[in-house]
Amino acid sequence: MTEDLGRATPRSPHDDSDYRGDAAIVIKGVEIPVTVEMKGYREPIDGIYRWIGRVGKNERLTAAVGDAKRIRVIVRTPHSAQEAYLGDPDFWDRFRINGKSTPPFAVSTDIDADESDTATA
Repeated sequence: MTEDLGRATPRSPHDDSDYRGDAAIVIKGVEIPVTVEMKGYREPIDGIYRWIGRVGKNERLTAAVGDAKRIRVIVRTPHSAQEAYLGDPDFWDRFRINGKSTPPFAVSTDIDADESDTATA
């Protein structure tokens, strides 16, 4: 007989991502197919929606970025395309990506019950 000790199933660090999948980075007028993982949040202080993530390792993108420390790009997904910044690559050659305002992925527009309660208080 197996006893349930109430342990939660291990979660993947990717479970909280808002978008994982194919995308394209447009850099210096060249479109490069990539994979991305992104997450967004509304900043409570200024109300701006910000989104962050990583671009999967891509040798063509690495060559296009060159020595730039931060570069403006377009991120295109099947949902839409938006401006963003690529930052330094990490140890595994995955570039950081960040943007603000409308993200290039679908966002729920439902208001959380907790938010609506505090808004009317």
